[in-house]
Amino acid sequence: MQMTLHHVALASPKAPEAVDFYTGDWGLHEVSREEGVVRLGASRDAGEDYSLVLVTSEKKAVDHFCLVTTDKADYDATLARILERGEVVVPDAPCCPGMTEGFSVIDPEGRRVEFGLRPATKLPDPADLPDAVPMFPAHIVLNSTQIEATTQWYCDILGFAVREWRAENMSFLFSNRDHHTVAFNRAPHASLNHVAWEMPELNQFFRQIARASKTTLGEKLYGPGRHGPGDYIFCYFLDPMQFICECETDGVKVDDPADFPFRVLEYSKESLDQWLGVLSGGKSPRFREAALGQPDEGLVTTT
Repeated sequence: MQMTLHHVALASPKAPEAVDFYTGDWGLHEVSREEGVVRLGASRDAGEDYSLVLVTSEKKAVDHFCLVTTDKADYDATLARILERGEVVVPDAPCCPGMTEGFSVIDPEGRRVEFGLRPATKLPDPADLPDAVPMFPAHIVLNSTQIEATTQWYCDILGFAVREWRAENMSFLFSNRDHHTVAFNRAPHASLNHVAWEMPELNQFFRQIARASKTTLGEKLYGPGRHGPGDYIFCYFLDPMQFICECETDGVKVDDPADFPFRVLEYSKESLDQWLGVLSGGKSPRFREAALGQPDEGLVTTT
């Protein structure tokens, strides 16, 4: 199945401050707002489309994230599996702009996952995109207390496949030619680890992190470096809600899964940063604490 990450919705009492960070320091643009909700677009988003939703809430949590497919047969098969398994489906969940059908399901750790069907659209010419602005949300990494079971659920129910494991602590799940779209990190509680944003090429990556590094609303945490899994060049920032956002570029693209067979990577300094911290400085306790986050029970009651 071919799926992409359409948008991520984050809830926090500090969401209004995060709007300024993401539109100023991060480079996104405002698409729409209503009371307590602001939708922001990346460079590929036009009209009513968006990539990030900021929800003002007393509780800090992942409100939801949204996956989309352009294949009607895949969409129908996914919904059929969910209903046959008796999974928790959220009634009356709204569809995003451009979707023809959609629903929400609750994953094993209480997260709401939107799944939508939308027609394929022509991508804009890269020359027409604004300079040094993220193109789209590339992947989401979630902390998990039951990483094996949750990984299997996303494969069995939503149609992902596992690209790699890093030791026994991280699973990387793919649904398109990117190295991964969803990943899980073993942790003592469920929470958001980070959301990654794709840059078109290396020069724009560095111009974007140069702008974001001047932030007074957020904080540069870790990078630049080059990961082991996926080979991405990365840099991590902390937003005003205390969620981590990653800027990435130059990662693996896999057109035929047979060209990138499943593997298990050993946990090593090279698997974290192939450049061995010469630019990133290595992971700090500050980064580790922020990536672990606070326990997230989700915003949707499942009983």
